[in-house]
Amino acid sequence: MISNTDITLYHKVYDPKTREDTWTATKYKNAAWHGAQAVTVDAKGLQAASAYTVRIFTPQTVKANPGDVVVRGLSDVATPQEARKQAAESFTVTHVQDNRRGSPRMFHWKLEGK
Repeated sequence: MISNTDITLYHKVYDPKTREDTWTATKYKNAAWHGAQAVTVDAKGLQAASAYTVRIFTPQTVKANPGDVVVRGLSDVATPQEARKQAAESFTVTHVQDNRRGSPRMFHWKLEGK
C-alpha cells in the first residue's frame, strides 16, 4: 500500500455539559486516498455520487465514527464546515474498519464515505 496524501479527520463528540457537538481535528500524514463515482438505483432511477476510501497507516487507535468528516490535506481550521470550503476534496464517513492485523507494515484504518 502506498501513501499518496495527508488528511485531516474531524471527529464529532457530544459534550453533555454544553449539550452540543464538539469537533476535534487530527492530522494524519501517510494516508492513501481513493475517490470514484458510484451509482445506485432507486425509485427515481440511477443516482450518481462520489465514493471515497481513505486508509490511514498507523498502529495507533484512530478515533473515527460514521458522521465524521475527512478533508484532503492538512487543515488548520476548527470546524469541518470551514475546512470543506477550503479543501478540494472531502467526504462524510459512512464506515470505519480497523485493519491492524497481520504484518505491522500493513496496519491501517480504512474509512469509507460519500
